[in-house]
Formats: sequence, structure tokens, C-alpha cells
Amino acid sequence: MVLGNKCDMNDKRQVSKERGEKLAIDYGIKFLETSAKSSINVEEAFFTLARDIMSRQNRKLNDSNLSAGGPVKISESRSRKSLFRCLLL
Repeated sequence: MVLGNKCDMNDKRQVSKERGEKLAIDYGIKFLETSAKSSINVEEAFFTLARDIMSRQNRKLNDSNLSAGGPVKISESRSRKSLFRCLLL
């Protein structure tokens, strides 16, 4: 995946959106622009990568005729509870 960062800062852009899209097309991969500051496409980028990785893994399993419990599914419905906890000792 080609990932453009800081899409909320057009005045400091080093690479145009069109150039990023063309590069992704040339390599046959996906393109997204993100902004952590503005929360634009950050989750979408992670979920897209995760889906693509799992899809590739599932294809490998199917191609190898391995039955290791079937394909893995990724669901976008998730709780808002954090899985990470910080403890002070």
C-alpha cells in the first residue's frame, strides 16, 4: 500500500495525490492518504492492510489444501474498550 501522510497539510505537500495514485496503480497496490492529527483514514488504512493480509493468507491455505480451521474473518464491528492497559508498579 502507498500511504500518503499528513493529508491535512496541503501547503507542505511533497508529493501530489495524483502522483501517489499513479505510483500505486503502477505497482498494482492500494493508495490512501491519511492524517493522524485529523483522524482521516488512519483506521481505514490499518483495516485495509489487515484484510489484505488475511485474504492473502486464506488464499495460501486454500491453495495448499490445508484445513487449519478455515478462513479467518475480520469484522469492523468492535468495542470501544481498549485492549491495552498501563499499570504503574
